[in-house]
Amino acid sequence: MSIPQLKLRQQQILNHGWFFKERQIKLSLEADFATPEGWYSCRVPSSTYQNLLEQQLIPDPYYDQNEHLVQWVGERDWLYRLEFNANQNYTYSELCFDGLDTFASVYLNGQLILENQNMFLGQRIPVQLQAKNTLEIHFKSAWFEGLKRMEANGGAKPLWNGDASRVHVRKAQYHYSWDWGPKLLDSGIWQEIRLEQFNTRIADLTLQTNLEPNFEISSLDILLQLNGQFETAEVVLTLCDPNGITLEKTRLPATTALKHQFMVLQPKLWYPHTLGSQPLYCLKVVLLQDGVIVDQSEQSFGIRQVRVVQEPIANQSGSSFYFEINGIAMFTSGANWIPDDLMLARVTPERYRARIEAAKNANMTMLRIWGGGIYEDKIFYQLCDQMGILVWQDFMFGCAIYPSYPAFLENVKQEASYQIKRLRNHPSIVIWTGNNEDYPLAFGQGLYDASVAPDATATFGARVIYEQVLPNCMQEFAPDAYYQAGSPFFGAFPDDQTIGDRHTWDVWGSAAVPYREYQHLGGRFVSEFGMCAAPRLETLREVIPANQWSPSSPSFEHHMKADQGMMRLHKYAADIAKNLETLEDFVFATQIVQSEALNAAYRIWRRAWGRPHHRACGGALVWQLNDCWQVSSWAIIDSSHRYKPAYYTVKRALQAITINLWTDGAIWASNHHLETWQCDLEIYIFDLQGQVIHFETRAVNLAANASTELGTMPQGQAIYAVRLLQNNQVIARDSIFPEPYVQFELPKANIQVEQIGKHQLKISTDKPVKAVWLETNEISDNMLDLMPNDPQILELASIPEQLELRFLGGQKVFNLQAQLVIGDD
Repeated sequence: MSIPQLKLRQQQILNHGWFFKERQIKLSLEADFATPEGWYSCRVPSSTYQNLLEQQLIPDPYYDQNEHLVQWVGERDWLYRLEFNANQNYTYSELCFDGLDTFASVYLNGQLILENQNMFLGQRIPVQLQAKNTLEIHFKSAWFEGLKRMEANGGAKPLWNGDASRVHVRKAQYHYSWDWGPKLLDSGIWQEIRLEQFNTRIADLTLQTNLEPNFEISSLDILLQLNGQFETAEVVLTLCDPNGITLEKTRLPATTALKHQFMVLQPKLWYPHTLGSQPLYCLKVVLLQDGVIVDQSEQSFGIRQVRVVQEPIANQSGSSFYFEINGIAMFTSGANWIPDDLMLARVTPERYRARIEAAKNANMTMLRIWGGGIYEDKIFYQLCDQMGILVWQDFMFGCAIYPSYPAFLENVKQEASYQIKRLRNHPSIVIWTGNNEDYPLAFGQGLYDASVAPDATATFGARVIYEQVLPNCMQEFAPDAYYQAGSPFFGAFPDDQTIGDRHTWDVWGSAAVPYREYQHLGGRFVSEFGMCAAPRLETLREVIPANQWSPSSPSFEHHMKADQGMMRLHKYAADIAKNLETLEDFVFATQIVQSEALNAAYRIWRRAWGRPHHRACGGALVWQLNDCWQVSSWAIIDSSHRYKPAYYTVKRALQAITINLWTDGAIWASNHHLETWQCDLEIYIFDLQGQVIHFETRAVNLAANASTELGTMPQGQAIYAVRLLQNNQVIARDSIFPEPYVQFELPKANIQVEQIGKHQLKISTDKPVKAVWLETNEISDNMLDLMPNDPQILELASIPEQLELRFLGGQKVFNLQAQLVIGDD
């Protein structure tokens, strides 16, 4: 037998030529694969629901109440088949499955090569190939497989959301439904399949940076693992700076495990976007055999130091919880992230970019990958690296008592090892947590006692996962990363406001308290909080039939999944306005509530950021940034990428400098710049007829990276407004109107909108106006409180001929070409 010619490792992406069909149980599996009937072409990556929808074999699951009509899909088995050619001139051939959802038996040329049981575990299978090959995959119903495992392992255990069988299935948990999502138990080839052929290859590349305390030197420790025949091979390592200039290059003999260290002098540090730039170094690896390139790889990385600071707080109990990046303490603002669709392959790089750019443009610095979804595609983390968005990464466990039998623990260990190795080199990831809300659930059931050691045989045996399996994997594969057992993770009880992170759901949640109570409901780091609202009207009309455009219609109520959700929406909306009988009025009222609630929360918790040694709150992440379908939810960007009004309110509340009012008359400023700012403060008080009854101005100094108390102002039934100016330019505003709004009649205002440039509008008023909303998506600011003698300039991508404007108490339509008000309410 001749020795194969040495060649560069070959990758053949197996995305085209696939067919799928429903499994016919009456036939043997072999006969079912062989039958010519019932097959449909499909794309890969994809999912069964997506393929059926594209073939027009099912109705759109998101439209109306069609969700109920397509449940049968998740209760069936599905077959996928591909024929492909292969090169036989390589020593090794491996089929690589980056993601199979979930229980999948894989056959190559009639031989079983893989029994997959984990949606989150990539698989690499050595295979023997023919010139022509047949790849067949049998996807079993996750629904029935989960039920079998549940019954075989002690039956149902407590959980929130979905079905109790979900905890036995290593699959995206939100597919079982959540309080913002439908039940679509999908299956299929949700990530890439490829054939890799080689004689020698780079199997794994580990990078670890170690930045000296003075930030002047960083070492780069490299561990390279090789597979194949490399007796005469050598490796060339090239370190390039962020501009692509070679800093150092070395040539080393190849071994199974190769170690090397580079030193970087005066490293360019990676920062979140509010603190600095995002320089990314690059390590290039070239594998040579007898002087011929047989494999090569590149890995970008950032050099930064991250600390989670938990230290005493002056005059308060407990300890702080905040992030310090390269020695700079930062208030971390941002949002929780859920998967952007139920049919995951529809989430394109363009969709990822749009969402992450929207978060950055809203002055957010962190996205939390929530534990009931997925470990996101590599493009998500690459974009966060490039844009300077920090990532809080949950492992995929959420709101349940998970099992702890040996086979399950081994499955989790393999998943965690794979995902840590996949994600560990991203500078954006600054924290890993073991689960979402499993500890509070266990505590509420009387199953958690921190003084007792984890025990796999206990009712809350999953502590072994969070306190042993996962941290052991982290120590092995990413020893320099910060890990904690859960989110929230706490001391004696889950609602502890003095230690760790906290999920604050007293507002909207079980107690449904008023949002002004956020001043008493913070924590050292609020990793979840939120207020529900309907999506934009245009988005609702995509999925609700025209004859059901009503806040009490079955279709609208179907697009609200939270328990008692409609009751809570009505409860909060009732404080905004009366006669909310039309869909338009009701939707807008819910959006005002969400806008006001998030504004209050962010401003009060930024106040608690305080100053050094007084960091009572280190950050807040709103639940949630995005949606996976058209639904009333806590998202601030709906599933059609239309911004809800709260998006703009959050954007203003997270500016580097804000001026803030509270109902008790307090005034304070937040300054997240790293230098002191000198400004002028203006204070206005209007009576309920809109006349100025008090005005004053003060020169103020805003301490660097701190909140500064600026005194108080008189109290009464009035409208309060403050402005912060520098060099006579307004840099921040805030206002407070009497609440609840429904009980007060606001002054009738003459609002004017004027086009002053190709992409600019000026909006002004002669009386105070609350919650002014311009019906357009591409605009620099929106959901405004307007005050007399304070026009605001807005940037638009394009100026429409007509512009609809809504506000608390009315609406208008402007003909911008004629500059004429053509409608008035």
